[in-house]
Amino acid sequence: MRRFAAVALGLWVLTGGSHCMAEAVLADSPSARTNSIVDGKSSVDGVSYHYLLARGGSKTVVLLHGWGTTSYMWRYVMPDLVARGYTVLAPDLRGLGDTAKPAAGYEKAAIAQDIRKLVDNLGLGPTINLAGHDMGGMVAYAYAAQHPAEVETLAILDVPLPGIEPWDEWVQGPRTWHFRFHALRDVPEMLIAGRELEYLKWFHNVEGVNSRAFDNEADEIYGRSYSQPGALRAGFEYYRAFPEDVVANRTFAQRKLKMPVLAMSGVGGLGAVYGDHIGHVARNVRSVVVEGAGHWIPEEQPAAVTTALTAFLPPPK
Repeated sequence: MRRFAAVALGLWVLTGGSHCMAEAVLADSPSARTNSIVDGKSSVDGVSYHYLLARGGSKTVVLLHGWGTTSYMWRYVMPDLVARGYTVLAPDLRGLGDTAKPAAGYEKAAIAQDIRKLVDNLGLGPTINLAGHDMGGMVAYAYAAQHPAEVETLAILDVPLPGIEPWDEWVQGPRTWHFRFHALRDVPEMLIAGRELEYLKWFHNVEGVNSRAFDNEADEIYGRSYSQPGALRAGFEYYRAFPEDVVANRTFAQRKLKMPVLAMSGVGGLGAVYGDHIGHVARNVRSVVVEGAGHWIPEEQPAAVTTALTAFLPPPK
C-alpha cells in the first residue's frame, strides 16, 4: 500500500502537476468507498493554489504541510484517511510546491485565511478538521484561533508556535539555528540557490530519526519543488514573518481553544514537552509522542500518524 500510495499521490508532480489534472485511483484500497485523489488549482484572492483532493464522506480533513516539503508529504497518510471514508484536502501552501509564489502574505494568520477561502471555493466547509505539520501547524493554529466555530478538531504536529511559551527559549537554542539563518534577507537564497536538493537532503536527515523515509523519489520531488523560481524566497518568508506571528499568537492565546486538540511530536523532535506547549493555547489537549520519528513524523512513521488521527477524528459519515 505504501508503494502504491507514493506512486499514485506523486502523479501530479511527475506528470507536470499544475499543468494537467491527474487522477490517481487507489485500486488496492480495502474500502469500496475510496474515491479518486485528484489534483487541481483554485484562485484565492489572485493566488493560484495547487491542491490534492479526495471527496468521500461528510467529514472533511485538511492536511497542511510545512517548510522543506509540499503536499506530497501526506502521500501515505492521505490515502489511508480516504480509505476510512473521509473527504481529504491537502494543498500546497502559499509560495510552496505548485502554488503561486507572491512577494508578500506569509504571516500565518493571513495564510490561514487563504486556506479557509480555498475550503470554501471547493465546497468543503464550513466545518472542517485540521491537521498541520511544521509551518502548516502554525497556519492550522491561526485558522482555529480565528474561526473556532468552524474547526471541529485540530492536530498540530511537531512545531513550536511563535510567541507561545517557551518560544523565546526555543528560538535561542542551537537546534533552531535555521530560524535565524532563514530569516536573514537575501543571504540564504544566495548561498543555497543551485544546491536546493543537497540542502533539503541534509535537513531531512539531520531532523529525522528514520531517515530512510526520504528515498530518491522523495528527494527529487522536493528538490524540484524548491528549485522553482521564487520557491526559496517564499519558503524563507515564512521565517521572516515570525515577528508578526508572535504578536498575533499572543493575542489569540488570550482565549484558549475549546475544540479537541491533538499535540503530536516525534521522540526525536519536540518530544514529551510538546503537549505542555500546546496546553498554553488549548483547553482540551491530547498528547502523542511517536517513537522512531524525528521532526518529519508523517513521512517517518505514517502508520502511527494515521492511527493517532483516526483515533482522534470524529467518525466519518
